Amino acid sequence: MLKIAIIEDHERDHLYIKHLVQQYFLDKEILIEICSFFSIPENKLLFEDFSLVFLDVQIGKENGIQWGKQLIAQYPDLTILITSAHPQYLIDGYCIPAARYFLKPVDPDIFSFEMDDVLARPVFLRHQGICDPRIAPYKILFSEIVYIEYLDRKTHIVLANGTRLESTIALKEWMSILKGQAFGQPYKSFLVNLCFVESILPKDVVVSKGHIPLSKHFRKSFIQAFDRANRSLS
Repeated sequence: MLKIAIIEDHERDHLYIKHLVQQYFLDKEILIEICSFFSIPENKLLFEDFSLVFLDVQIGKENGIQWGKQLIAQYPDLTILITSAHPQYLIDGYCIPAARYFLKPVDPDIFSFEMDDVLARPVFLRHQGICDPRIAPYKILFSEIVYIEYLDRKTHIVLANGTRLESTIALKEWMSILKGQAFGQPYKSFLVNLCFVESILPKDVVVSKGHIPLSKHFRKSFIQAFDRANRSLS
């Protein structure tokens, strides 16, 4: 699940951006959590687990650009998207290494096109993850998951560092959570991070942590997903 913040003091603009965000991720079948801020939060620690921040350049009498600079300095991997109703303010927004700069009112088609590009950025993908107490008391990055196996009514998550976690999250829910991520299903009880696939054998998938079974039923779709992932990274 992606955590997204919208920092906008004008209620109409705030609700409109929220609607665009909700509709976009609904269409992508990606689970999100939106947190609304109508003023600039004093505590920047709140943004430790966020993936995206939509930030207006002017929040009341406060300068969103200066605050955004401070936020990026604290969380350099955070993805910020600047919004403003005034083109000249967007120029000021280039002081922040933001992913995109949207002029309000934001055109829905432009929003979707630009967001597709944002989500495809390796830097953004690398830092997407899930923070869910059913898995761990901390955020798990999708890029750290080698594979997930459903066994004995639990899902077992194997991380790149060798850590093994157990969760009550069903495999079907994991498939929804990982929608849009570089994961494939080689077998009915497995989901595999395609970035860790070393080779595909007739009946197995070789990953850095061992061999995963590859069934005839899933073989074609898994190889197609693997090829798509390789093309997107090349």
